[in-house]
Amino acid sequence: MNNLKISIGFLVSLALVFYSFTFFEEEKIEIILSENLIPEKNTTKFSKFAEWQDYNRLNYRDSVKIYKEDYISSIVNKNNLDPKSWSDLYLKLSIEDDNKLNLISSMLFDLKSENNLNPDEFAKLIVSFVQHIPYSLLVRRSCKEASKNKSIRNMIKNGVDCEGNIYAGIYTPMEFIKNFKGDCDTRTVFLYTLMKNIGYDVVIMNSKQYAHSILGIRLAASGKYKKYKGKKYYVWETTNTGWRVGNIPPKYNKLENWNIIL
Repeated sequence: MNNLKISIGFLVSLALVFYSFTFFEEEKIEIILSENLIPEKNTTKFSKFAEWQDYNRLNYRDSVKIYKEDYISSIVNKNNLDPKSWSDLYLKLSIEDDNKLNLISSMLFDLKSENNLNPDEFAKLIVSFVQHIPYSLLVRRSCKEASKNKSIRNMIKNGVDCEGNIYAGIYTPMEFIKNFKGDCDTRTVFLYTLMKNIGYDVVIMNSKQYAHSILGIRLAASGKYKKYKGKKYYVWETTNTGWRVGNIPPKYNKLENWNIIL
C-alpha cells in the first residue's frame, strides 16, 4: 500500500511539472538587434525634420535622411515591376530598398542609445515615428476618378490628402520618406523592411474586406494576434497616432478577415 501511495504521488508530481511547462511557461522571444553600420556617402541627400511623441509622451526629434540616388533607383525599380500578387509586389519593393535604409536606422539607433531603450521600447519608438507621418491616399488613377468610390470621396471631403496616378497605389520605402506621407501598405512595407533588417520578426497583414494593411510583430505583448507557423504576431495599426501593439480599431477587429501575406 505504501509503495502504491509513493507511485501515485510520483505520477502526480510528474503531471504537475508537465502541466506547469505546458500551460504556464510564456513564449520566450529573443530579439537580437543589429545596426548594420555602413559608412556615410558624400553624395546628395533628401532630409525631413521629424518630431513626435511615443506612447509615454516622450518627445523625439531628428532629421530623417535618404540618398537622392537611392530614391531615384527605388522609383525606377518599382515602375519596372510586373508583380504576380500583392505579396510579390511587397517583397520586391522590400528587397530593393532593404540596403537603402541605413541613414534612417542609424538615426533611430542613436535615439535608442540616448534614451537607453530595450528592444520592446525601441519597437514602440520606431512605430510611433511612422504613425506621426501624415496619412495620404495613394491611387492608381486620378483622384477625381478614384472619388467615384464613396469611401474615398468622403475621405477627400474630410481633408485627407490624395495623390493620383501612383504605380500600384503604393510608395516604396524611399518614396515614403522623401514625400513624408503615405497610405496603409506604404507604411507596412516600410516598417517590414526597416524592422526586419535590424532584427525584429515582423509580417504584413492585409484584409480584402477592410481594404487595409497592418503590421504584425512578435513581441512580449498582449491583445490581438494572428498565429502563423506556430508563432504569435501581434497586430499594430500604423496609420494614426496612439495605437499600441495588440490594439486595432473596432471596425477592423475581426481577425478572421486578416491574412498574413508577407
